[in-house]
Amino acid sequence: MNRTTLSRAFQVPASLTGVVGLRSGGNIRPWILGMIAVVTVVSIACGTGDSAASSADDPDGQNPTATSGAVLSPTGEASDFEVSSPNNGVFNLERLEGQPVLLNFWFPSCPPCRAELPDLQTAYEKHGEDIQFIGVQLLGLDSAEEGQEFLDELGITYPSGADPESQMVRDYKVVGFPTTIFIDRDHNVVKKHAGILTEDSIEELITATIASGTAQNISGS
Repeated sequence: MNRTTLSRAFQVPASLTGVVGLRSGGNIRPWILGMIAVVTVVSIACGTGDSAASSADDPDGQNPTATSGAVLSPTGEASDFEVSSPNNGVFNLERLEGQPVLLNFWFPSCPPCRAELPDLQTAYEKHGEDIQFIGVQLLGLDSAEEGQEFLDELGITYPSGADPESQMVRDYKVVGFPTTIFIDRDHNVVKKHAGILTEDSIEELITATIASGTAQNISGS
């Protein structure tokens, strides 16, 4: 993450440059703590057989430089979802049939999320026609309106929408922010990364995800 990128968001404290976990503390509102508890319990209950591997199952998940070679490890079918974007309509896996997908989980009050978004926008401008970018905003600390205002401020133009009931957070076992899920064109989860991704790592993982999947192999044969 270079200085230009950080200046486009804001200065991030050194202790917050990796991942913001779902944990109590600070001034988090009591009612969101209940939601967090539910997410944690559901994640534990689901075990490792869910659609996306947890960070504990992905030893490279917390290391933004550990994606050299962009090794993808399919972990099963992606859970269906519904994300309503103000400017682009509703996205789900049926609409995105045959397309690879990048899901980025974030919220405006998360400093690492804010720092990462400009690099994702850069990647979207380069690869937006080859892989569908979708931002997924956690609600609670920030409203959907505040999230959209922040996206407009940063110039983020790829589709993004809120996860009102935190259903996607549960389905994809997201316990830290930002988290990015890479889904191939067969709609299998091929990578789950918790924490900031570097610009180079985003590029490598997108390229590998675009190249993966049966549909791509058939078209290229």
